[in-house]
Amino acid sequence: MTVHPLRLALLVRTAEASPFCRALMTWFSRQVDGRDDFKLDLVDLSIADDLPARIAEADAIVVLAPEYNHAYPGDLKTAIDSVREPWYGKPVGFVVYGGRSRGLRAAEQLRLVFGELHAVTIRETLSFQQLPGAVDTAELADPATAVAAATMLDQLAWWARALRDARTTTPYPA
Repeated sequence: MTVHPLRLALLVRTAEASPFCRALMTWFSRQVDGRDDFKLDLVDLSIADDLPARIAEADAIVVLAPEYNHAYPGDLKTAIDSVREPWYGKPVGFVVYGGRSRGLRAAEQLRLVFGELHAVTIRETLSFQQLPGAVDTAELADPATAVAAATMLDQLAWWARALRDARTTTPYPA
Protein backbone atom coordinates (compact mmCIF):
# COMPACT_ATOMS: atom_id res chain seq x y z
CA MET A 1 0.00 0.00 0.00
CA THR A 2 1.24 3.46 -0.87
CA VAL A 3 2.06 5.54 2.22
CA HIS A 4 1.12 8.84 0.59
CA PRO A 5 -1.30 8.08 -2.24
CA LEU A 6 -1.56 10.54 -5.07
CA ARG A 7 -4.74 12.59 -5.06
CA LEU A 8 -6.40 12.18 -8.45
CA ALA A 9 -9.22 14.58 -9.34
CA LEU A 10 -11.55 13.17 -12.00
CA LEU A 11 -13.38 16.09 -13.61
CA VAL A 12 -16.71 15.21 -15.17
CA ARG A 13 -19.87 17.10 -16.12
CA THR A 14 -22.87 15.11 -14.94
CA ALA A 15 -25.51 17.69 -15.84
CA GLU A 16 -27.36 16.14 -18.75
CA ALA A 17 -24.69 13.40 -18.93
CA SER A 18 -25.49 10.63 -21.36
CA PRO A 19 -25.86 7.06 -20.13
CA PHE A 20 -22.58 6.33 -21.94
CA CYS A 21 -20.83 9.12 -20.00
CA ARG A 22 -22.11 7.71 -16.73
CA ALA A 23 -20.97 4.19 -17.68
CA LEU A 24 -17.55 5.54 -18.67
CA MET A 25 -17.24 7.50 -15.41
CA THR A 26 -18.12 4.40 -13.38
CA TRP A 27 -15.73 2.20 -15.37
CA PHE A 28 -12.82 4.63 -15.09
CA SER A 29 -13.45 5.19 -11.37
CA ARG A 30 -13.18 1.43 -10.88
CA GLN A 31 -9.87 1.39 -12.76
CA VAL A 32 -8.52 4.01 -10.36
CA ASP A 33 -10.02 2.37 -7.27
CA GLY A 34 -8.27 -0.88 -8.20
CA ARG A 35 -4.89 0.76 -7.63
CA ASP A 36 -3.24 1.66 -4.34
CA ASP A 37 -1.23 4.62 -5.66
CA PHE A 38 -4.23 6.92 -6.21
CA LYS A 39 -7.00 8.29 -4.04
CA LEU A 40 -9.89 9.36 -6.28
CA ASP A 41 -11.73 12.67 -5.91
CA LEU A 42 -14.74 12.69 -8.24
CA VAL A 43 -15.36 16.35 -9.12
CA ASP A 44 -18.75 17.02 -10.68
CA LEU A 45 -18.32 20.24 -12.62
CA SER A 46 -22.10 20.68 -12.61
CA ILE A 47 -22.08 21.44 -8.88
CA ALA A 48 -18.47 21.94 -7.77
CA ASP A 49 -18.25 25.43 -6.32
CA ASP A 50 -14.87 24.66 -4.71
CA LEU A 51 -13.03 23.72 -7.91
CA PRO A 52 -9.92 25.87 -7.32
CA ALA A 53 -9.37 24.28 -3.89
CA ARG A 54 -9.88 20.76 -5.18
CA ILE A 55 -7.44 21.30 -8.06
CA ALA A 56 -4.93 22.85 -5.63
CA GLU A 57 -5.18 19.72 -3.44
CA ALA A 58 -4.86 17.32 -6.38
CA ASP A 59 -1.58 15.75 -7.43
CA ALA A 60 -3.02 14.80 -10.82
CA ILE A 61 -6.16 15.44 -12.84
CA VAL A 62 -8.10 13.45 -15.41
CA VAL A 63 -10.68 15.22 -17.55
CA LEU A 64 -13.56 13.07 -18.78
CA ALA A 65 -15.21 14.95 -21.64
CA PRO A 66 -17.29 14.51 -24.75
CA GLU A 67 -16.47 16.05 -28.08
CA TYR A 68 -18.98 18.67 -29.25
CA ASN A 69 -18.67 20.33 -32.66
CA HIS A 70 -15.06 19.16 -33.08
CA ALA A 71 -14.15 20.63 -29.68
CA TYR A 72 -14.93 20.27 -25.99
CA PRO A 73 -17.94 21.76 -24.15
CA GLY A 74 -17.96 25.47 -23.37
CA ASP A 75 -18.82 24.97 -19.70
CA LEU A 76 -15.67 22.84 -19.35
CA LYS A 77 -13.62 25.76 -20.69
CA THR A 78 -15.29 28.10 -18.21
CA ALA A 79 -14.48 25.70 -15.35
CA ILE A 80 -10.85 25.34 -16.43
CA ASP A 81 -10.40 29.10 -16.77
CA SER A 82 -11.89 29.73 -13.33
CA VAL A 83 -8.99 27.99 -11.64
CA ARG A 84 -5.74 29.38 -13.16
CA GLU A 85 -2.71 28.98 -10.82
CA PRO A 86 -3.67 25.67 -9.16
CA TRP A 87 -3.13 24.04 -12.58
CA TYR A 88 0.54 25.07 -12.64
CA GLY A 89 2.92 22.10 -12.56
CA LYS A 90 0.14 19.48 -12.48
CA PRO A 91 -0.17 16.45 -14.80
CA VAL A 92 -3.44 16.10 -16.70
CA GLY A 93 -4.81 13.06 -18.50
CA PHE A 94 -7.85 12.70 -20.76
CA VAL A 95 -10.71 10.25 -21.12
CA VAL A 96 -12.72 11.44 -24.12
CA TYR A 97 -15.54 10.18 -26.26
CA GLY A 98 -17.33 11.19 -29.41
CA GLY A 99 -18.29 10.13 -32.90
CA ARG A 100 -15.83 9.06 -35.58
CA SER A 101 -12.92 10.88 -33.98
CA ARG A 102 -13.59 9.14 -30.64
CA GLY A 103 -13.24 12.50 -28.88
CA LEU A 104 -9.61 12.99 -29.88
CA ARG A 105 -10.23 16.46 -31.33
CA ALA A 106 -11.46 17.56 -27.90
CA ALA A 107 -8.33 16.12 -26.26
CA GLU A 108 -6.02 17.87 -28.72
CA GLN A 109 -7.66 21.23 -28.08
CA LEU A 110 -7.55 20.66 -24.32
CA ARG A 111 -3.81 20.01 -24.60
CA LEU A 112 -3.35 23.54 -25.94
CA VAL A 113 -5.39 25.05 -23.12
CA PHE A 114 -3.53 23.15 -20.41
CA GLY A 115 -0.18 24.04 -21.98
CA GLU A 116 -1.07 27.70 -21.47
CA LEU A 117 -1.86 26.88 -17.84
CA HIS A 118 1.62 25.38 -17.28
CA ALA A 119 0.17 21.89 -16.84
CA VAL A 120 1.76 18.73 -18.25
CA THR A 121 -0.57 16.63 -20.38
CA ILE A 122 -0.13 12.87 -20.62
CA ARG A 123 0.28 11.60 -24.16
CA GLU A 124 -1.67 8.39 -23.59
CA THR A 125 -5.36 9.23 -23.94
CA LEU A 126 -8.35 6.96 -23.52
CA SER A 127 -10.80 7.60 -26.36
CA PHE A 128 -14.12 5.96 -27.06
CA GLN A 129 -16.65 6.03 -29.85
CA GLN A 130 -20.16 6.89 -28.80
CA LEU A 131 -22.68 7.28 -31.56
CA PRO A 132 -25.75 9.45 -31.00
CA GLY A 133 -28.39 7.55 -29.09
CA ALA A 134 -26.20 4.46 -28.70
CA VAL A 135 -25.07 3.08 -25.37
CA ASP A 136 -22.50 0.49 -26.43
CA THR A 137 -20.25 -0.31 -23.49
CA ALA A 138 -18.67 -3.43 -25.02
CA GLU A 139 -15.34 -1.60 -25.38
CA LEU A 140 -15.27 -1.05 -21.61
CA ALA A 141 -15.34 -4.82 -21.08
CA ASP A 142 -12.41 -5.39 -23.47
CA PRO A 143 -9.25 -6.35 -21.52
CA ALA A 144 -7.18 -4.21 -23.93
CA THR A 145 -9.09 -1.15 -22.75
CA ALA A 146 -8.16 -1.89 -19.13
CA VAL A 147 -4.52 -2.27 -20.20
CA ALA A 148 -4.67 1.13 -21.94
CA ALA A 149 -6.15 2.68 -18.79
CA ALA A 150 -3.40 1.13 -16.66
CA THR A 151 -0.74 2.52 -19.00
CA MET A 152 -2.21 6.02 -18.82
CA LEU A 153 -2.52 5.82 -15.04
CA ASP A 154 1.08 4.54 -14.71
CA GLN A 155 2.33 7.54 -16.70
CA LEU A 156 0.09 9.91 -14.77
CA ALA A 157 1.41 8.50 -11.47
CA TRP A 158 5.02 8.95 -12.61
CA TRP A 159 4.45 12.58 -13.53
CA ALA A 160 2.35 13.22 -10.43
CA ARG A 161 5.10 11.97 -8.11
CA ALA A 162 7.84 13.90 -9.92
CA LEU A 163 5.86 17.12 -10.04
CA ARG A 164 4.57 16.79 -6.45
CA ASP A 165 8.17 16.41 -5.26
CA ALA A 166 9.25 19.38 -7.39
CA ARG A 167 6.41 21.61 -6.11
CA THR A 168 7.29 20.61 -2.53
CA THR A 169 10.94 21.62 -2.83
CA THR A 170 10.62 24.54 -5.24
CA PRO A 171 7.50 26.60 -5.92
CA TYR A 172 6.55 26.69 -9.59
CA PRO A 173 7.92 29.92 -11.18
CA ALA A 174 4.82 31.72 -12.38
